Parts: sequence; structure tokens; C-alpha cells
Amino acid sequence: MVLSILLFKECQSNKRPKYDAPTNLISNDTAQAYHEAYIEKYYNLPETIAQNNGVIPDDVSDVWYDLKVLEDYLNYVKVKSEALGLENPGIRVYFGAKKINGELKNTVFFTPTHRETTRAQEDPINYNSYDIESSDYGTAGMPPNGYKKTR
Repeated sequence: MVLSILLFKECQSNKRPKYDAPTNLISNDTAQAYHEAYIEKYYNLPETIAQNNGVIPDDVSDVWYDLKVLEDYLNYVKVKSEALGLENPGIRVYFGAKKINGELKNTVFFTPTHRETTRAQEDPINYNSYDIESSDYGTAGMPPNGYKKTR
């Protein structure tokens, strides 16, 4: 009887996490375009500042994500990583830029990663998991919301 209860509890603890299907997925092509736009934007920043009479234009300095959306995405990555046999799943945060009201604005997006470890590897590498979609669509802080402790 005790053994049955212990086995039942063990089986219950290994259940896959439940989550709603993520609605904030982006393709690899979109993720790459966001990242390339960010690199290009900052490569050209000195010229942009010069054209703006020495003033740095306002841009997104924070991105807000709903906790439920993040939990769903993290559980999605976990389940997909297990299904693909990927070890040590993780998340890499990339900076990107996308058009908002016709202007390139900063954003961030999440890309799943996995790590392949061997005994000979002292410093394992985290690889992007391109078979799992990235996540975007947080709420951009425009106008910029500075990090200010008010209490």
C-alpha cells in the first residue's frame, strides 16, 4: 500500500506543465530581422544624433510582459525542448528593433537555448534552439519609463 502511494506521487510529480498555447511567437526570420535592425540602428546612431542637432531621440528603454504570457512561453519551451530531446533548456534575451508608428524602436525578444554537455567540456556552450519559436510582443515603454524607485 505504501509503495503504491509513493509510486503514484512520483508519477504525479513528473507531469508536464500545463500552459495555454503561446500567442506571442515569432519566426526565426522575424527574430533575425529585429536583431539586424537593432545592430544597424546603433551602427548609425552617431549620424542620427548629428541629424537631430545633437539630441538622442527618445526610444524604448523598458519592455513589460504579462507574467501569465511569460509562464506559458517558458512552459512551452520546456515541453518542446523535452520533445526534441534537448538538454539543459534556457532562454537568451536579444535586443532588437522594430517599426512602431513608422519609426524603429527598441525591443527585446526571447530565444530558447539548449546546452550539450560532455565530460570533456568544462565550459559548455548554450546553442539557440531554432526548432522552437522565439517570443516577442511585450508592451514597449513609450514614452520611456525610467527606473525610479518611488517608495
